[in-house]
Amino acid sequence: MRTRWVLILVVAWTVSPSIGIGRTTAADSTMPGTIEAFHIYKPSMTIDKPAQPFTPFDKVGRKFAVLGEESGTFEAWAYPLKLFRNFEFSFYLKNSTRPIRAADIVRRISVTPAATTITYVYQSFTVRAVYVTPVSTPGAMILLSVDAVVPLKIVCGFLPVLQPMWPAGIGGQYAYWDDGMKAYIISEPTGENHGIVGSPAATGISYTPAHMLSDYPNEFTIDVADPARVRDRFIPVCIAGGEGKRDAVNAVYDSLVADPEKYYEAAVQHYAALEKNTLQIETPVRDLNLAFKWAKVAYDNLLVDNPDLGKGLVAGLGVSGTSGRPGFGWFFGGDAYINSFSMSSYGAFDVVRDALAFTEKWQRADGKMAHELSQGAGYVDWFHKYGYAYIHADTTPFYIDAVYDYYRLTGDRSFVEKSWKSLTKAYDWCLSTDSNGDGLMDNSKAGLGALEFGSLINIQSDVYLSAIWVRATYAMERLANAVGDPSYAAKAKIDYARAAGAYERDFWNPNGKYYSYAFNSRGEKVNVLTPWMSVGLSWGIGDSVHSDEALEQLASSQLATDWGVRTISDRSSYYDPLNYNYGTVWPFITGWASVAEFRHGFSLQGYGMLMSTARHTFDNEQGDVTEVFSGASNVWLGEAVSHQGFSTGGVVMPLVRGLFGLDGDASRMRVTFAPQFPANWDSASASNYRVGEASFSFRFARMENVVKVVVNGVNADGYDVVVSPVLAPGTVVTSATLNGKPAHVTTRPGSQSVEATADGIMAGGAMTFEFSCRPTVEILPPEIETTTGDADHGLKIVSVTNDGRELLAVVEGLAGRRYSLKVMNRLMIGGVDGAALNGSELDFELPNTASGGFARHVIRLRLQ
Repeated sequence: MRTRWVLILVVAWTVSPSIGIGRTTAADSTMPGTIEAFHIYKPSMTIDKPAQPFTPFDKVGRKFAVLGEESGTFEAWAYPLKLFRNFEFSFYLKNSTRPIRAADIVRRISVTPAATTITYVYQSFTVRAVYVTPVSTPGAMILLSVDAVVPLKIVCGFLPVLQPMWPAGIGGQYAYWDDGMKAYIISEPTGENHGIVGSPAATGISYTPAHMLSDYPNEFTIDVADPARVRDRFIPVCIAGGEGKRDAVNAVYDSLVADPEKYYEAAVQHYAALEKNTLQIETPVRDLNLAFKWAKVAYDNLLVDNPDLGKGLVAGLGVSGTSGRPGFGWFFGGDAYINSFSMSSYGAFDVVRDALAFTEKWQRADGKMAHELSQGAGYVDWFHKYGYAYIHADTTPFYIDAVYDYYRLTGDRSFVEKSWKSLTKAYDWCLSTDSNGDGLMDNSKAGLGALEFGSLINIQSDVYLSAIWVRATYAMERLANAVGDPSYAAKAKIDYARAAGAYERDFWNPNGKYYSYAFNSRGEKVNVLTPWMSVGLSWGIGDSVHSDEALEQLASSQLATDWGVRTISDRSSYYDPLNYNYGTVWPFITGWASVAEFRHGFSLQGYGMLMSTARHTFDNEQGDVTEVFSGASNVWLGEAVSHQGFSTGGVVMPLVRGLFGLDGDASRMRVTFAPQFPANWDSASASNYRVGEASFSFRFARMENVVKVVVNGVNADGYDVVVSPVLAPGTVVTSATLNGKPAHVTTRPGSQSVEATADGIMAGGAMTFEFSCRPTVEILPPEIETTTGDADHGLKIVSVTNDGRELLAVVEGLAGRRYSLKVMNRLMIGGVDGAALNGSELDFELPNTASGGFARHVIRLRLQ
């Protein structure tokens, strides 16, 4: 009969004396050093799949990070210290001397917010390793559950490091086995930096030289001679470490080992509260729902409480290997501001406020905001001896934009008042960088913007930095009014008019019909098609006709791929699909492009870009979105950080602000729901959308001729509730009702859609809007199937227009390939050019061309 046994690994921070293990029963019936097993929850958002040994995973909290691979190999960080690397398991049967490496027998991985379980399977045993990192405690736990028919030895090996993040460093590290603690102690001569890794069920088996670290792994073994004695038990293996006195680290270690369940349950409750207290969405697309849930967890995991610097947002996390930085595990100001847009969107206001306040501490005397701050800055003179802190120009105007975005959604005027001196210093610094007097910031004086290296950085101003600055002038006027500074508001209003005019004049390329990447010191446009123009487009900066033309270029195969948007056109002489700045795909910029498409009613295009990023939640590190992908095939680069915050924004921003069209202004007591759902979505909902102290829920339902939206509010009486469904071009909205009574409705036709708007003042916590429509033929989003390694092949929707007589769809696909598009209301089609109508599908084949590649195709539907 197969016997079941369980092992736990716990990670903590100091040396401690021998301690008791929680919930231990009679020693003669259970293995010493074990505790009673407890339930590991599998919530609905659990990701369960076959494991891939070299695919990354992480389990992180505010103070500690386990960063590893699905083989179970990992490194441990007690911020800002790297304790060790290359921790791995191996197994020995009975008295065998041949190791069975965990990486060779890994089979499955199951990921939840609170725990990740990796399963190893051999013919005579199964081991499940459950990784848990407490939210606010500097330690971690691994719980190993073993089901075996023979005795088994588990060997744990690792390479001690004990180094702070680059560029800091310490010396004199040593490690030794403490048999009383049953753990390795990693320390150094000053007694201010420590690490511990061990198990109350372990025995040390490595020789450790004095006053230095070994070149070979330190190992300890857990000998389960009788599997029956660990049935339904956990065996703790503990890791702990960090700065400070060893007694404090000991206390953490002792607490983790004594009661692992307490820390696990606290993590479960934390992530349950994160879901409950923030925006929730429900759509007919399961993966989209899951991607949003995981995006909130991914962002939450980037909040770091550094013992020297304080609490702020790091940019991303990934395995460091032999290097000294775990991905982008530093405090990057620009990333914090960019990520705040997403986090404010789903209501993580406390985190955003703290993150913004954290960055204000590092503002330079002249007003420039810090671009990056190493977590090891407490060990070195970061701001004076290293040249990285203030290299970017976009960080400072982004700060103003982020504070305004936070204020608009929260109404937190007190924060703006406290930050006003910092804001005016930042704004004045931005103004000082306009060396040519055109009203725009100059990269040549301010610093880096869209690109960080290569041929296109020697410019006067780029379109990305300029858009962020135009938005900052707009934001500053409103922030000044909020704090009662009318003279500053008047000044910012003038600055906005100048900057917006210069933006349109200096960047619009009438021949290419897009906003150019940059202009040089001679005022000449650098006419390269890039998606960096999408940042301005997402804020409505630019002429409306020009914007529509630019958005068609953005949706074309020059930039759009099945897995995101390239950083430069593949027809450019600068294009290199593996070059970080000149041709790769960034989910970050794809998110801005998607928001821009939605902003202008290009619903199909925006949805396609959103889904291209949402799919990345599940293709590499589970639950996180990777930093950068090849421009030629659907695969991440070797240099890519696997858990990148601004990449997660490529899911959140277009989903919340684009597809659901959610927006709020707490100071004006106004909330907007402007959904742009695919025509075949019968229902969708958003719950707990927070604006100020109010929260709102929206339930959308679509019948044949009616769109119905039920709005519920808490603390929301007096709010102006604006409902503006964005419908397919050619749709005629005939009337609207509010709570069963006729309501005034306005329609705003765009080139790609029709927006119908009705509003009312919330009273009593509930409202029902109904829009009666005369439908038209609608095209559904193309069904894109792409997996890791695929080349670009999916159909691109460039534009869809409808003048009431004819629907015109401009698409791009691979020459010689067959495609189909599904349509709604097919009986309204009187004739088709460019495709064959088969049921509710338009089937067509693009003709072969000599050059191959993508070609443009036009489909005309005559309406009846």
